[in-house]
Amino acid sequence: MPRLPLSPVPEQENDVGGQPPGRGFSFDASPSSSGSSSDSEAGGKASPRSVAEPQENESLHVENTEDDSEERGCEEEVKEDVESEEEWDTDLETEDSKKVYDPTGKAKYLDICQAYGVTPVSYFIRHMKDSELCLMHRGLGPKGAKAVALSLASNTSVVKLNLRDNWLNGDGTTAVAEMLKENCYISDVDLSENRLGAEGAKALSAMLQENTTLVTLKLSGNELNDQAAKYLASALLTNNKVKSLDLSHNSLGESAGEELGAAIAENAGMKELDLSWNCFRGQGAVAVAKGLGANIFLRVLDLSYNGFGNKGAAALAIIAFHWKELFALLWA
Repeated sequence: MPRLPLSPVPEQENDVGGQPPGRGFSFDASPSSSGSSSDSEAGGKASPRSVAEPQENESLHVENTEDDSEERGCEEEVKEDVESEEEWDTDLETEDSKKVYDPTGKAKYLDICQAYGVTPVSYFIRHMKDSELCLMHRGLGPKGAKAVALSLASNTSVVKLNLRDNWLNGDGTTAVAEMLKENCYISDVDLSENRLGAEGAKALSAMLQENTTLVTLKLSGNELNDQAAKYLASALLTNNKVKSLDLSHNSLGESAGEELGAAIAENAGMKELDLSWNCFRGQGAVAVAKGLGANIFLRVLDLSYNGFGNKGAAALAIIAFHWKELFALLWA
């Protein structure tokens, strides 16, 4: 019986270690290849070299694929970090570009008015850049005064501020005083006829002990009493920057005269003082007269309508005599 040729399929499976053929490689069955024809004549056995080479290529291809994926992953992470940093910088630049310097405080004033529920004063908005700002008789009230004061804290244009007759009371005056602690441009303030009382005088006293810009302060017609005079006297003992002070048309009595008299004697900066239309009598009038006699810096003084009486008049006469002798020596 003739011997049958063996099938090449089982032998190929044994050569590759039991793995199915054709994974990652292929056989060339073209007649031009001499090696393949000789192998088929020898029973279909594939050369060990031809089988091993595709396995090595396959492993290299897998390793290269893993390396490429790792490199691509690193590149993507770096790209994401750069993009996130660029977006973060862009956000900062956008926020900075939105910030606009507001030297007059107009935008701040409108926001505060909305928060406090008060109607903005159109005149104030139109004249925030003026050097002299007059808001007298506007009926601001405490809340309106707070809105104005907060917006003026950073204002660099206004030098003279007139808030006469606006019913500021103690709360509104406290807001204005806090503003004057921060604002170093306003040198002239008129707070007359606002019913400041002792609370407002206390706030202004604290301000005068810190402020070095204010030169003129008008507090006429504010119902200032003896308690308020104590606060003002403590301010006059430390502040020598105020050149002109108006305390006329108030309720300063005998005790107030004693407090203010001692402070006037120590103050070396004041040039003008208006104490008219008060109630300096008795010992209070004498204390004021003595304080004026000790002060050689005053140039303008108003003591009218105070009821000094005989004691006060006598004290003033003595002071006038000394001043006359002093002026005679100066002009000699």
